Amino acid sequence: MEAYGWLLDPKRCIECRACETACKQWNSVETGVGVRYRRVLVHESGVFPQVQMQALSVACNHCDNALCMKVCPAGAIWRSTTGHIVIDRDKCVGCFQCWSFCPYGAPQFNQRTKKMEKCTGCFDRVAERMEPACATLCPTGALKFGKWEEISKLGSPATPNFNDPSLTKPRIRFINDPYPGDLS
Repeated sequence: MEAYGWLLDPKRCIECRACETACKQWNSVETGVGVRYRRVLVHESGVFPQVQMQALSVACNHCDNALCMKVCPAGAIWRSTTGHIVIDRDKCVGCFQCWSFCPYGAPQFNQRTKKMEKCTGCFDRVAERMEPACATLCPTGALKFGKWEEISKLGSPATPNFNDPSLTKPRIRFINDPYPGDLS
């Protein structure tokens, strides 16, 4: 099984939300039901006049130690052949256990279906050798996707405003310094 992951450069994120839109469209995510698989969060810090803002495009990190999968009482959460963590909506009972144990808030409750949903990592696209929709449409290269063997060597496993990665081992790295190079 080939493992994949994301590389995020917060300095390049311009909050355009193209990643959110691409995700919604590819995955046919309903609007108005409380679910956003990928979302851009903005964190503010500092004291005027020394203020800073950091945008983070966040979604499921498809962790190596996926607590959501371990605690699901219905066995509705599984790892795809591409290494992505996926919720089987037919098996999900909407109990919130996955949400309770995910330190990144990835599982979300669909108010209409009463089931949990989250980013699939576009495992269907990846299986066809395409990038996830979110990374494909990022106009600045702030969000990149690739083989985990390569991504894991770049950047840092943590960034300000991101929960401690040691427990779940998320498949995401952050560029917190000047950009080290191109993945293309």
